[in-house]
Amino acid sequence: MWFQQLGRGVSVALLLLASLAALAQVPLSQHVVLVIDENTTFNDVIANMPWLVSKGNANGYASNYHSDNSGSLMDYLWLASGSCHSSANCTLPAGTHNFNCSGNDCYYPETTTTDPITDDNIFRLMNNAGVSWKVYAQSYALAGGTPTTADNQNGTFYYRRHNAATWYSDVLNNVDGSASKVVDLSELAIDVAKGTLARFTIIVPDGNHDAHDCPVGMVTCSVAQNLASADKFLSSTLSPILSGTDFKPGGSGLLFVTFDECASGTNQGCGASVYLAVIGPQVKPHTISVLPYKHENTLRTLLAALGINTLPGAAATAVEMSDFFTTSGNKPLVAVGSPAKGGTVGPSLTIQASAVPTVNHAITGWYVYVDDAPVYDAQSVAAINPVLNMNLGTHTVLVRTWDSSGAFGDRSFSVTVVPKPIVAVGTPSNYANVGSPVNIRASASPTAGHTISGWWIYADGAGAFSAGAGSAINASLPLKAGAHNLLVRAWDTSGAYGDRTLSVQIH
Repeated sequence: MWFQQLGRGVSVALLLLASLAALAQVPLSQHVVLVIDENTTFNDVIANMPWLVSKGNANGYASNYHSDNSGSLMDYLWLASGSCHSSANCTLPAGTHNFNCSGNDCYYPETTTTDPITDDNIFRLMNNAGVSWKVYAQSYALAGGTPTTADNQNGTFYYRRHNAATWYSDVLNNVDGSASKVVDLSELAIDVAKGTLARFTIIVPDGNHDAHDCPVGMVTCSVAQNLASADKFLSSTLSPILSGTDFKPGGSGLLFVTFDECASGTNQGCGASVYLAVIGPQVKPHTISVLPYKHENTLRTLLAALGINTLPGAAATAVEMSDFFTTSGNKPLVAVGSPAKGGTVGPSLTIQASAVPTVNHAITGWYVYVDDAPVYDAQSVAAINPVLNMNLGTHTVLVRTWDSSGAFGDRSFSVTVVPKPIVAVGTPSNYANVGSPVNIRASASPTAGHTISGWWIYADGAGAFSAGAGSAINASLPLKAGAHNLLVRAWDTSGAYGDRTLSVQIH
């Protein structure tokens, strides 16, 4: 029997976050919709957007919600992958890396060449989980209609920096047809009328309709005129969706409307709160949340509503916005942060799970079952992190915890175990004594039926190089003199990855 205890380094704050995350009862939704408007304070929304405010009042809204960064694109990235992806502009959350992003772009230093973001993101996670999705961008077709179409192309008010999907390698490399899922807004009415709305929808208004620029035909405008145009767009665009069956009583539809930041200009900060409305039949009517939420909380809540348990970036430690929904407290509640439900994994599977007991009780034990056979157990800890070795094929995993009331709570999911990609490093050899920069040449063989989708090289545990799809890499890493541990990792389109580790001495 293996009992895993939490180390002394785990802070009370982290335990509280784990407990709150487990307590969250965000209901699954058949249709989740996200709309992001621009550069507006909470108070200006309340004063000038009557349609949106009426929906927020009837359903729910957050009064203590703040953006993460000053600069549009970075806030959109927080909502999609839980990071600003810029070491110069934020402390990079665990699992995320520097892709040289700013409020306007993500470029390789000293170039105008896009630095594709290869970290986990909501679009990749939905592809891996088989969740349908589509991004509807206003003026997209007229601007050029490709993921790399730049801001204001062809005289439009389309902004790529307001369309987060187009900065991720999954879309730029058209993984699983992702590029074709970014379409012009004109297709939304067609899909709504046909009843073919995807499970997850992002609506991207152009600058004339998201409060970034003045309304059509106006060169200068007041805040009231600007927000009136944005409010009218929301009303005309979202009303057909809200009149659908899934947003009527008994349905499961869920709509989020928020703002990237509160500034008057894209790259100006202001520190005031922004407005977030949470709308749907499963939202507790007239909810006003005063909890301190940010974009990563919205990301975690979106993923929970879609049934996705893999949590990228800061979403892994953010709490779900459960106060907008009805909760139940008659049994322990279990949250599984990893792996993703229905996803593919390698033969070595790490499970990250946490739990909160019923009121006035404590967690007393855990069991993990694979295909109904017990494979792991633990005692009275708030979270577990076991590593399981599993055979190839599809398996059902059940995570169960008990508390001192005698009640237990479960979370079950299926995973498919596939072989890992095989990574070979041609140079340098293990324990080589080389100069800096060190040249690393590696190749990888994907699992059957798949292709290599991305690469990372870690030097002493820190990300030092990344690349997109391709069977081989040729990297040049500047390293200080001394001994270093390198890890070369390649992913394939099954979601599995393979590693090769080596040590080098830099003279």
